[in-house]
Amino acid sequence: MAGPGSSRSPERTEELCIRFVNTMAWRRRQPSEERLPTPEALRRWLGANGLAEPPGGIAPDRMAALHDAALTLREAIYRALLAVAAGGAPAADDLALLNGRLAGPGAEIAPVGDGVAWHGRPADPLGLLQPIALSAAALLTGPRARRVRQCQDEQGCGWLFIDESRAQNRRWCSMGDCGNRAKASRHRARLRRLEERRA
Repeated sequence: MAGPGSSRSPERTEELCIRFVNTMAWRRRQPSEERLPTPEALRRWLGANGLAEPPGGIAPDRMAALHDAALTLREAIYRALLAVAAGGAPAADDLALLNGRLAGPGAEIAPVGDGVAWHGRPADPLGLLQPIALSAAALLTGPRARRVRQCQDEQGCGWLFIDESRAQNRRWCSMGDCGNRAKASRHRARLRRLEERRA
C-alpha cells in the first residue's frame, strides 16, 4: 500500500472499507488531504474499486447526494474501526449510519467482461455504498477487527491497515513509503548526534 504522500492508491488487496477510509490522507496532521473532493472523484474511485454505475450513469444531482452520503459513511466507518481496534465499542450514531447503509437499497452483482462486479441500481445509486458497508461490517465483527492499526508515521499519515505481522507490532501502513521515511529520519538523526559529539 502506498503512503499518503505517494500518487498511488492503497492496493486492491486491502479490504474495501479500509481502501475507502484511506481516501482521506494525512489524518494525523492538519490540514488532512481529501482524496474524494468532488462527485467525479468519487465516481472514479468507485469504478476503480469494482463498484460500477447503473446503466445510463447517475444524474448529477443524485451523484452529489451520493458523494455527500459516501463521505459521511467513510467517517463513520473510520471512527468505528478505531473504536473496535482500541478494544471499545463504536458510537451508537456511527453504528446506526452503518446499519442504515446495510439495510437500505443495495447494489447488485452483474456480469462485467469475463467476471462480475457490483452495480448500482438505477432507482437508487446510494446502493453503491452497500458493498462498502458490508466490507466494514465483516471487518468490525470478525477476528481481524482488533488488528486494525493507524499508521504512526511522524509526518501524520494516519492511514488504516490490518496488522498481519506475527508479532502484531507493525507501525506503518507501508514499509516502502512511511516505514522508509521513518528509518531515513532516524538515520539522519543518528548522524547528526555523531557529528555533534565529534564537534
